[in-house]
Amino acid sequence: MPKDKVVVDTSCLIALENLGIVDILCDLYQEVIITQGVLNEFGKIKLKCVKVRKVKEPILKLLEQRLNLGRGEAEVITFAFRNKYTAIIDDLTARNVAEELDIKVTGTIGILLKAEKAGLIKSAYEKATELKEKGFYLPDALLAKIKRFK
Repeated sequence: MPKDKVVVDTSCLIALENLGIVDILCDLYQEVIITQGVLNEFGKIKLKCVKVRKVKEPILKLLEQRLNLGRGEAEVITFAFRNKYTAIIDDLTARNVAEELDIKVTGTIGILLKAEKAGLIKSAYEKATELKEKGFYLPDALLAKIKRFK
């Protein structure tokens, strides 16, 4: 059974849902948390492995107002920091903040690579290309790196 415990931001849920593979989160991780703010942004989620947690911390205001992070990102970072979970975040600013706080971070591409390695999807590169075709921002250099991964 997977050991990692993760808290997931909205962008990753949207990307995985658009690919029709959001359920791989349950296969890849021991525990999957979404915060109330992420749930409010994403809407109803139909994954049985997901637990919703409310985050009420003074640091949220700082992350949102001073660092200009969205509510979901601020909650994900706060929850991950307080509970020692891996944060699944795509936004570069939010990732940098999380890394400054020594939070383990991955994103949608990291999930795709992990899913390919686990045999849950055929090709992370194909899924990433599909995401790009659906309008998700993915630099060509990153796509090239994914293509070389195996």
